[in-house]
Amino acid sequence: MNLLSITTPPLAVLIQRPVYELEALFQIMRRIHNEGLVDGFEFQNLAEWDVSGPPLDKAKFEFRIKNWKICEKHNVVELADKLKQSQLPILSVHANRDVGICLCSSKRREITRGEQLIHDSLRIAQEVNAEVCVFHLWDTWSKRFDPLQLKHTLDSISDEYSDVKAAVENIPINLDNMTPFEVVKEFEWITLDLRWASMYNELHKFGSAKHKIVNVHLRGRLEMNQWVIHQSPFTLSEALDLIRNEWRYHGLLTIEPEGGLKDAKWKNFATALKEIR
Repeated sequence: MNLLSITTPPLAVLIQRPVYELEALFQIMRRIHNEGLVDGFEFQNLAEWDVSGPPLDKAKFEFRIKNWKICEKHNVVELADKLKQSQLPILSVHANRDVGICLCSSKRREITRGEQLIHDSLRIAQEVNAEVCVFHLWDTWSKRFDPLQLKHTLDSISDEYSDVKAAVENIPINLDNMTPFEVVKEFEWITLDLRWASMYNELHKFGSAKHKIVNVHLRGRLEMNQWVIHQSPFTLSEALDLIRNEWRYHGLLTIEPEGGLKDAKWKNFATALKEIR
């Protein structure tokens, strides 16, 4: 039986709080868990909390910079301690999304920061007994980087955290003649994101690497009482049938609400999660 998880950043919006407010996240996570809607959570180490520098990801860049300037910062030790004190089940940790941007930089200082971000999230995962740590390991806009060098970097660091599977996500890529699958298949562990797999129409390719998959991101929009993957050659139900029944995948399934939960009604949100369960 697959464990069902949900990613944390969008959740605080359900109680009209900003995504970076840690105590608000814990409050809504407790309600979700107490109502039995999920087995646990994928805790994202937000770039907004990072004291070493502002977010670099271009998605909603100006908005996120503003948030970084005003929000409370949390270091690795604080985050791990607060998560343990919450006694909430953390099934996976999603590393700061700026890891890949830093690693693909031409500046040694930024590469070093990227390496530290890998350490930080693996340490959190190890401290809270999460078996998986998810990485965006390259800059989606970069047209020049060496996937083998990224693999060497991740392997050498993750060896220090043997209880955690460092799983690379199939995020978009701009390398010539390469697709996300062609890159992630070379890593030891994979997080399969259905939205990105649909974008490149390569979900079935992952069947050849199914033994490496340790987390599947069920990434879709909440529409009324269900999760929907738009502009996709497959539905969420069809993807789950392939993954669970044909591939016999028994690992972690993680809901990622695309577009957030700004206008979501609690009843619809809860019903949609129950339908997945």
